[in-house]
Amino acid sequence: MKRLLAAVTIAVFGFAAVGSAAPGDPTDLKVTKTANVSTVNVGETITYTIKVENLGPETATGVTVTDPLPKGVDYVSATTTAGTCSLQGQRVVCAIGTLETGAAAKVSSATVTLKVVARKAGTVTNTATVSGDQKDPVGSNDSASVSVKVIQPPAAATCRGVAATIVGTAASETLTGTGGRDVIVARGGNDAVFSFAGRDLVCAGRGSDRVVSGTAADRVFGNAGLDRLIGRGGADTLKGNAGNDVLKGNAGPDRLRGGSGFDVCRGGAGLDSIRGCEL
Repeated sequence: MKRLLAAVTIAVFGFAAVGSAAPGDPTDLKVTKTANVSTVNVGETITYTIKVENLGPETATGVTVTDPLPKGVDYVSATTTAGTCSLQGQRVVCAIGTLETGAAAKVSSATVTLKVVARKAGTVTNTATVSGDQKDPVGSNDSASVSVKVIQPPAAATCRGVAATIVGTAASETLTGTGGRDVIVARGGNDAVFSFAGRDLVCAGRGSDRVVSGTAADRVFGNAGLDRLIGRGGADTLKGNAGNDVLKGNAGPDRLRGGSGFDVCRGGAGLDSIRGCEL
């Protein structure tokens, strides 16, 4: 009877040694984490890639990746190449299962793909941690973090409350319209703006701009600089602003309106209406 029990004990021990590592056998799990971007706008998606590896020397069982979601992001999805992932409260938990080691290993690593949407401006730091049934002799590689800067995108440019189709920059430049209806917004430089056939809406920038309207009935508004607003063929509306502006009509019946600066208004060949101009 004693010989039979000894044989059974040896057989069970041998089977356990071949099938999997005992909880007491140490093995080194490693996790790394990256993000697809370093900076995103509010409302955009961040995709994290989390890789888990078993560096050995034993098979790792009960491998689990835990990722608490930071404030300021909304969960979208989480997938893994081994096991399953689920959202548990504000934590993403991925049950990876068993990771083998060595040249003959069938599965020695797993990759988790986590997607979130940034909802608040600031810096989002996200940390993933890996654990298993076995003791890990190297704890320094059991967690990994990555930070992403989230910025509030600038408000969409408008001219008199209408969304712009052509927007300038802070530099001095030439902005050219199309054959259709354009809404052109200049920015900080001393710009040259030309519109064409459509009934265009143009807002000068903060510099001293020169705006030449198109052949249709355009509306052109100056800004803080010393602007020159010039009509062309249509029944244009030219309106100065804070700067000392020059408004010049052309062939159409134009409306010239001075602003708060010392404005010079000159009608063209059409029957023009001129108001608020010093000269």
